[in-house]
Amino acid sequence: MVEGFLARWKGIFSRIGAMPVAFLGVGLYRAWLAIFFRFDAFPGMGFADYALFEGAIGVSSLAIALCACRIAPLWSNRRIIRATAVFMTGGSALCVFVCFVVESEVLKWAGLIAAGVGLGFLILMWTEFYGTLNPLRVAVYHAAGIFFGELIIWLFTGLEAVYLATLSVVLPLMSLAWMRRSMRHIPDVDLPRKMAKVDRGAVPWKPILLMAVCTFATGFGVLPDQPIIAGNIVGTLLVTAFVFFGVLSASKWFNFDTIYQLAFPLMTIGLLLIAPSLSIGPQVAAGCYDAGYTMLSMFIMIILSNITYRFGISAAWLNGIERGIRYLMEMAGWVLFAVGGTYLTTAQNDTLHFGITAAVVVAFVMIFATEKRLSAKWGINLHASDKAEGDDVFSPGLLAMRVSDLSKEHHLSPREEEVLQLMARKESLAEIEVNLFVAQGTVKAHISRIYRKLGVHSKEELYGVLGVEE
Repeated sequence: MVEGFLARWKGIFSRIGAMPVAFLGVGLYRAWLAIFFRFDAFPGMGFADYALFEGAIGVSSLAIALCACRIAPLWSNRRIIRATAVFMTGGSALCVFVCFVVESEVLKWAGLIAAGVGLGFLILMWTEFYGTLNPLRVAVYHAAGIFFGELIIWLFTGLEAVYLATLSVVLPLMSLAWMRRSMRHIPDVDLPRKMAKVDRGAVPWKPILLMAVCTFATGFGVLPDQPIIAGNIVGTLLVTAFVFFGVLSASKWFNFDTIYQLAFPLMTIGLLLIAPSLSIGPQVAAGCYDAGYTMLSMFIMIILSNITYRFGISAAWLNGIERGIRYLMEMAGWVLFAVGGTYLTTAQNDTLHFGITAAVVVAFVMIFATEKRLSAKWGINLHASDKAEGDDVFSPGLLAMRVSDLSKEHHLSPREEEVLQLMARKESLAEIEVNLFVAQGTVKAHISRIYRKLGVHSKEELYGVLGVEE
C-alpha cells in the first residue's frame, strides 16, 4: 500500500517536472493587477481609479469580441502584440510617473485606460492558449498559474514602492513573452484559426450569466481598494493547489463537478460573512470569498476553453463577451454599493446584501440543475448549417455535441466521455495519455468500457456511430 502511494506521487511529480514553465505567465499578469490598488504603495490611487481601469478592460474586451473576425487570433497578430506591449508598459509607466513625480489627473486617467485596454488584449491571448488544450490541461495550467501569481503577490507585501513600480512595467512584458512561448508548445494543427463568421447560437449564455451574477455580488460586497490580507492569499492558494493535485492524481473522487460543487458553498459563505451584521473575522471571510470566487472563475475558464476546444469557436470572441460582461457587472455592483451606503440604512443594506446572496444561490441552482457535466452545451445552439456544404462529416462543433449526446444516452462517465472526445478527434493512444495525464493501460481500459457501453467492437464501428470518416 505504501509502495503504491509512493509510486503514485512519484508519477505526479514527474509529470509536474515535465510541464513547460511558460504557462505560469498567467500568474504574472494577475500579480501585476494587484500592484497599483492593493498595497497602498502608490499615492493617489483609489476606488474611482480602479473603476476606470476595470471599465477599460470590460469595454476593450467587448470591442475585441466585436472585431474578432478581423483581428483574431490575437496571439499571432503582430500589430496587436506590439499594441498590447505599448499599452500595458506605457500605461504602467504613466501611472508611476503621476504617483511619484508629477501629479496629473489627466495623465493618470490616460495611463489607467491604456493599461486596462492592454490587459484586455493580454487576457484574451491567454484564453486563446487555453482554448487549444484538453480541459484537464486547462485545469492544471490555470490552477498552477494562479497559484504562482498568489505567491508573487505574497512576496510583494514586503517590497518597497520603488520595486513595485519597476515590476509594474516589467511584468506585462514577461507575461506577454511567456504567452508567446506557451503557444510554441502547441502543434500547428491545434493553433487558433481565423474566425470565419459570428454565430449567435454559439454563445454559452448559462456560464456567462452565472459569472455575471456572481461578479455583481462580489462587486457589491468587496471593494477593489481593500488591502490584501493573509486570508485572501491563503484561500486562493488552497483551492488552486487542490485542483492542481486533484487533476494530476487521476483519482476517482476528483472531477470537474468537484470544482463547482465546492465553489457554490464557498462563494455563498464568503458573501454572507462579509455582510456587516454577520462578519466573524476578516481572515475567515476573505479566505472563503477568495477561495469560492477563484474556484468559480477556474470552472468558467475550463468551460469556455472546452467549448473552444470542442466546437472550434474563437476564444477571443467567446471570452471577450464573458470578460466584458464580467467587468461591467462588477462595476455595477460597486455603484450599487456606493448608492446603498449613501441612501440606505444599515438594516436596509443588510437586506440588500442577503437578497444579492440569494440571487447567487438561485443562479447556481438553476444553471447546474440543467447542466450537470462539463461537456454539456451550456446554452449553445449550433445548427446543421454549421456543416460545410457538400460535406457529410460533422463539423468539429456538431461532432462534439454528437459525442456529448451519445455519452449522456449511454451513461459514459466524465473521464470516458473525455476519452471519446479525443478518439473522435482521431488522437492516438499516446496523445490521449499525454492529454489526460494517465498511462496507456488506463486509456485502453476506458476505451474497452466505451466500446461495451456503445455496443461496438472496433474503431471502424465507433466512427460509424459517430458519423465520421475513418
